[in-house]
Amino acid sequence: MTFRELLEKYKNGTATEAERALVEAELEKSEAIADYLAEGLEALEEGGEALSHSDAEVKKVKRTVNRRLRRTALWAASIVLAAVLAVQFVINPLVVSFYYQPNGRTVGQDEERDSEAAMLYNVGDDVEVDLTALYELLVPGQTPADIQVDEEGFGRYTLTYQTVDGLTGDMLPVTQKLRPDSYGKQVQRGWENYKLNWLDHTAPASPEESTFNRQIEYLSQLPETSFITAWVHFPEDLTCVQFAKLAESYDLDNSNRISFRWAGVRVSDPIEAIGGQSHFLGLIPEEAAREQARVSPAWETYPLFDYHQYFAENGYNSIGNNRSANSGYQMETHFQSVLAYAADRPEAVEALVGPIREGILWDFAAAQSYVEEHGVRIGGALVYAEPKVLLRMWERGEIDGLSLEDVLPSRYSARAEFQR
Repeated sequence: MTFRELLEKYKNGTATEAERALVEAELEKSEAIADYLAEGLEALEEGGEALSHSDAEVKKVKRTVNRRLRRTALWAASIVLAAVLAVQFVINPLVVSFYYQPNGRTVGQDEERDSEAAMLYNVGDDVEVDLTALYELLVPGQTPADIQVDEEGFGRYTLTYQTVDGLTGDMLPVTQKLRPDSYGKQVQRGWENYKLNWLDHTAPASPEESTFNRQIEYLSQLPETSFITAWVHFPEDLTCVQFAKLAESYDLDNSNRISFRWAGVRVSDPIEAIGGQSHFLGLIPEEAAREQARVSPAWETYPLFDYHQYFAENGYNSIGNNRSANSGYQMETHFQSVLAYAADRPEAVEALVGPIREGILWDFAAAQSYVEEHGVRIGGALVYAEPKVLLRMWERGEIDGLSLEDVLPSRYSARAEFQR
């Protein structure tokens, strides 16, 4: 008999005493097992509730911590950003304002000008105008080109440009660092115009006393096709009109190949500190200036700084019959404006050339005062010429000093403009 059949007899009351005792014993066992299982389930339920409550607390703490971390990170990022912006837009401009700013645009000719004049010049960085003026005054036979400025912050810049040789057209790349603690190392000062100082200092009182006969003898032995770079010194200082007449007298004769590239204007009396020599600053004649970049400060303040202003305002047929007088006027006005501009830019001069002190060549304010008192007087010039022309100038007494610098086989070895 199965337990199920025995249990049925127990329920119907037909079970014997022994069968009833067996069923009751089994029921007691089952009840004990059920109680045991119930206790286990309750324990599991209580443990699960405790675990769920603990997870919720952890998640809440994590959210609070993350929120505070995000807030702290946001504040930190804001502080860093504010510091960066302050450095970039407050501190850096403040520091820069104390020093020379080559990439500024404070001196260029105003672009808002109608008529064809607007086609004749460029408005560039200040350093373009500064270097154009400084090279003309200080560095004979060289002009700057392709000037670029890279700003590095806090008054530091990298300056790159090319120097163009007036005779050959050869270009020399220049890369310089502009630093407030190392100003005055940018303009390539070859000091070629010291030759004019020396010629002026050693000029003879008369042709018979000349010490240049050896140079003349060498010159006479050169092939006629040679093309020469030379310094010449005039017996007497010339006015700009006299200088223009001299140049015109050779320009009218196509057989005379000579180009006056740089005229040395006397800007001091003899200076004992440099052996009793005088200072000369450069004036580039209009013909030689045509190859320069057309940059200029304000025309109203510095008239004819750029020769093209004259033609822009008066037309290309305005020179008239008195060519030398007109050219002389242009040269004198041009030089006075270039010198005045340099005198008005001491910060640029000190950054690009060197400290300004008494007796130094680039004390342009002192030079300007001297010129205002004595006028624009030309003591000599840098020329490109054939030997016969220089010999003719010597024989005519138009020059009393000569220094040969470079000799090319012919003018066809020079720039294209000299080959025509």
